[in-house]
Amino acid sequence: MTLAFDAKTVDCADALDGEILQVSFDSAAADQDEEERSTPYILISRNFEFPGSATIEWHDGQKYDGGAEIVSATLRRARISIQVDRGLNFDVAFRVPDKKFTKLTSFLKRMIDNGVCFAD
Repeated sequence: MTLAFDAKTVDCADALDGEILQVSFDSAAADQDEEERSTPYILISRNFEFPGSATIEWHDGQKYDGGAEIVSATLRRARISIQVDRGLNFDVAFRVPDKKFTKLTSFLKRMIDNGVCFAD
């Protein structure tokens, strides 16, 4: 199964001097009440204070889920494709300025152990 959507927002955030990194792709407006969510998002996070790999959580438009391991990720200039170990794939289109894309690329390189494939 593939969860595909167009992200209205792409955010990269860090805490504790870069020990915690998060990247989110969200199809909802930033001011949406989470209890009213009916649109998809994915959130990739990595806490370098503890052993382990990046985690991914998502909302498919109906319910929340997460905890899957990222098998592969392909980043293009306006799209990311992610395969996880539960037979689920994510295909997210987005638009961000060049500076934000550079930050996104940097975050994903640090976060995903098995690496990110970059494609045109």
